[in-house]
Amino acid sequence: MLPRPPEVRRQWTARFPDMDASAMQIAELVKRIGAQLETAIEPLYDDAPLTAPELDLLIPLRHMEQPVIARRIAEHRHMSRAGVSKALAKLERRGFIERVPSPADRRASLVSITEAGGAAVDALFPRQVGIESRLVAGLGADRERVVEALTLLADAFERAAAELPSSPEHVEPEAPAAEAPAAEAPGTEAPGTEVPGTEVPAGGVG
Repeated sequence: MLPRPPEVRRQWTARFPDMDASAMQIAELVKRIGAQLETAIEPLYDDAPLTAPELDLLIPLRHMEQPVIARRIAEHRHMSRAGVSKALAKLERRGFIERVPSPADRRASLVSITEAGGAAVDALFPRQVGIESRLVAGLGADRERVVEALTLLADAFERAAAELPSSPEHVEPEAPAAEAPAAEAPGTEAPGTEVPGTEVPAGGVG
């Protein structure tokens, strides 16, 4: 039988006395929660038109009245622009989003959700929230304190991650939007270059 997490932490701190066992414990709990959440919602997507990550990309677009700059979606989801570009290309091919070159910078895409994309979100997201609600139902009056603690943890992670050394990310150009000339690759606008488009809201993603 594999050792339980407390025993694993004891073994490692015995080998490396300076190791921060409390950090291990927090990381273990975050992974445990993530794994349980993924397991709980996985059946919802067995025959769904979207994957769970695709739904997460579409949710902030659902009630936007103006197209959103593709780069903003990447920033909002804490994903690489290359990764978001590939996901958007798949969604576009299946008719869930539309992308057009920005009139201010044709290297940048403006993204909007289609009627089919909105219908898919409306069919899946409330059901996913229902599953999430059942998972946290046992918290009772402690729910607000849990939200505060998780917000504190998420903010701490984000601040610390920004200071961690990392190799420069290889940024690939976006796959061309449907109406863009083949020679142009949207989504590689220079940092600091602002183009028309609506900002992605800061919250509201399930």
